[in-house]
Amino acid sequence: MKILVHICCAPDAIYFLKRLREDNPSAELVGFFYDPNIHPYEEYLLRLTETKRACEELGIPLYEGEYDVENWMMAVKGLEKEPERGERCKVCFDMRLVRTAVFGKEIGATHMTTTLLMSPKKDLRVLSYVGTRVAQQYGMQFLAPDYRKGGGTQEMFRLSREMEFYHQDYCGCVYALFQQKKGDVQWDLVSFGGRRPGSKEETLFIKEVRLFAETRSLPCREWEFSFLNWRVLQGYIKVGEEVIPSLVVPFSRSVKGILKTEAQEERGRVIFFQKGGLKVILSESLKDEPITVLKGLTDPAFRVPSQWRERLLTERVTVQLTTEIFSDTSRVLVVGDPEAQELIGIPADTLQDNRGPYLSSVLELIEKNLQLVVASRVAFVLLGAYSLGAPSLHFLQERLDRTVKVLPYDPSLWPQATEDPSLAASYS
Repeated sequence: MKILVHICCAPDAIYFLKRLREDNPSAELVGFFYDPNIHPYEEYLLRLTETKRACEELGIPLYEGEYDVENWMMAVKGLEKEPERGERCKVCFDMRLVRTAVFGKEIGATHMTTTLLMSPKKDLRVLSYVGTRVAQQYGMQFLAPDYRKGGGTQEMFRLSREMEFYHQDYCGCVYALFQQKKGDVQWDLVSFGGRRPGSKEETLFIKEVRLFAETRSLPCREWEFSFLNWRVLQGYIKVGEEVIPSLVVPFSRSVKGILKTEAQEERGRVIFFQKGGLKVILSESLKDEPITVLKGLTDPAFRVPSQWRERLLTERVTVQLTTEIFSDTSRVLVVGDPEAQELIGIPADTLQDNRGPYLSSVLELIEKNLQLVVASRVAFVLLGAYSLGAPSLHFLQERLDRTVKVLPYDPSLWPQATEDPSLAASYS
């Protein structure tokens, strides 16, 4: 007996797979992640990564189907405004289970089922009907156990918390996103490039590191924390009529309307202007810098290459800037023993110019120092939102009462960082 299990996400999967194995001890279980309905793609990757963790934990092989989102969009065309559990969901179930059945025939499965049966937001009767019909068409049997009853849903949430899974706050598709999630949901569909603090890209980076660490049997501990986030919605600085290269200093406030002003004085590498509290910080190259100490909202400030100095001092500048400050959440991940002799911090986010540790470099660093981690000489700490005042570092130091040595953002330094096996010597 070979059971192919369509998997939608890790929280639904962990208890469902555990119970399915207990009820079918002699069966071979195979996981299949086919979910082109999930938007955006970063959300899809997050759920896939966590599903890999769940299957690794249970020793179940996992296969990934194609992310054919265009075909999914065509399949549900005209059903965009349907509520959850409506006709759009039926079409979605049918598409995903048909593809699951096709794969099931390829691998010789005799039975199929889906972890969607575990979701409180899904109609079990509809799933059972669609699944049975599809399975019969492909010569298989559909299993529709109700593992929600008898405290199953509560146990699912308990196991999910224990595994520290990412827990999504909407079913998956773009239409459910706008129907189910509160707040400014458009930001779920917008990328600011790199791994900005609190973003899905940052969370995915942390989760990918955790997946790698757990496949090496390294202990991991993860926390979510709150912090003050900030982002630029629009902005520029002009000298005369020319827009010049610039980066906005984090926590700069917005400018009302359009600000036109002239330089007032220069102090060191900073030019102060006559109006609006505007200042320009000159640098040899245009690089963002992390905020090490959060001082709250500041006057508008730009980083500008130093070759613009003379024109900034002698010509009128025009500035437009709209920023936003808001509460947000990010994560801290400890790879290894939190009580290890030394904690090495790795920024999980990237700066506005996209500088930051590469995933491959972080995995290489852990791999090369695997024995040090196993021996509790070193633990690596992924620090979310580090560039905005190091809130993750403050959170961790309060939580563990430990000192953390943090590596720099510049990815060109990472190959050098892994050469010396003595981390204490490398980063002291």
